[in-house]
Amino acid sequence: MAVLGIDIGGTKTMVAVADDCGEIVSQARIHTPREQGPDAVLSEIEFAGKLLLQEAELGREEVKAIGIGCGGPLDRRRGIILTAPNLPGWDDLPLAEYFEKSFGAPAYLDNDVNLAALGEARRGAGKGVDHLAYFNIGTGIGGGIIIGGKLYRGCGNAGEFGHQIIEPKGPTCLCGKRGCLESLASGTSIARRAKEYLAVHWDSLIVRMAGTVDKVTAESVAQAAREGDELAQRIWRETGEYLGLGVANVVNILNPRRVILGGGVIEAGDLILDPVRQTVRERAMTQLAEDVQIVPGALSDQAGIIGAICLAIERG
Repeated sequence: MAVLGIDIGGTKTMVAVADDCGEIVSQARIHTPREQGPDAVLSEIEFAGKLLLQEAELGREEVKAIGIGCGGPLDRRRGIILTAPNLPGWDDLPLAEYFEKSFGAPAYLDNDVNLAALGEARRGAGKGVDHLAYFNIGTGIGGGIIIGGKLYRGCGNAGEFGHQIIEPKGPTCLCGKRGCLESLASGTSIARRAKEYLAVHWDSLIVRMAGTVDKVTAESVAQAAREGDELAQRIWRETGEYLGLGVANVVNILNPRRVILGGGVIEAGDLILDPVRQTVRERAMTQLAEDVQIVPGALSDQAGIIGAICLAIERG
């Protein structure tokens, strides 16, 4: 028997076939043709899944369950995407039903960052830890919560760590509120703040690393910081302090044993991890700060697909 895992993103989607122990036997990364609408995306995913089954010499009838991760908001119980800001036209979309019909197996839907948290908890940096919080810091910021070894979802959409208010009069977030953590510490916000600073500090190495101001990214700011550029280092310290405040809040509320930081921004390593850890030590309650370990994720961009496979196994 086999399970199918699907991790749907705005630009790329990962599809994998795994055995009933969760070991991936066949996997593909495909472009998400979101501009063509949901029908085209779902058709591409279905085709990739069936091709992977062929490569693994498995028949459709051998798929016992399907785990699907996607951004929301979503209705997990009904398997419906309510709306997906990075996937135009995905409103009230019965995603689980589509794949149940495609592969003749029950399909289970969950938030993509929840499943990344589950993946890290089961097979990554949180293995063996019953209480943890997971932050995904990339273009935006999402979160996932594991309590007693199980995902905690609240009324359905818990873990929106990126939308806690850090600066009440801060920049406007995509959610429409001001001063959200996402508007201050995401990859997008790092690039935005760098461009604002460069209006004054035009001689920074950041521009040389990026090519032009318009092409500045969090990665080019990290490159300049490693070369000793003072402005770039300042931006990373500020980013780490903002993120550290967000982590400290979660530590104070949940008292987790471990906080795992994943996503592309964490590839900056100690540039971001050091100020996060320092800020948590300074801002979280002393005992709670002593209880927690703050570590980078271990699964990189595989966390979501591994979590989808784990969901399929645990629910199937």
